[in-house]
Amino acid sequence: MDPISNVNPVLDALRRELAENIERLRKSGKLTGGSGSPRAQQPAAGSAEGLESILRRKIGAIDRRSPEGTARATRAFVEAVLVAEFGDALLADPGLGDLLGELSACLRGDPQLCEQLDGVLAAL
Repeated sequence: MDPISNVNPVLDALRRELAENIERLRKSGKLTGGSGSPRAQQPAAGSAEGLESILRRKIGAIDRRSPEGTARATRAFVEAVLVAEFGDALLADPGLGDLLGELSACLRGDPQLCEQLDGVLAAL
């Protein structure tokens, strides 16, 4: 199975976590802008291939042998996926850092998701 195919279960979990967290962050004022609809900005055609390239570039250079490196790789993974899903405008949102931290912690906090994510990161 190619690495991007292994990403799908992790992406599904990330979407669930995002749906649970985004409204709470907006209500608290930590996340601004956007339309409220995750699919408001459709990803470009062929984005799966583009996502794999982005993931390889961003994560491939990170030394994941330490907990700090694994945390950085997880955060880079979450950021790349969110930008692929919602567009580059997300990078300018002042609440993005908090969102990345919370979603990364959620993925790492679930043993099954953490195992799947580690498999994806190892394949990149």
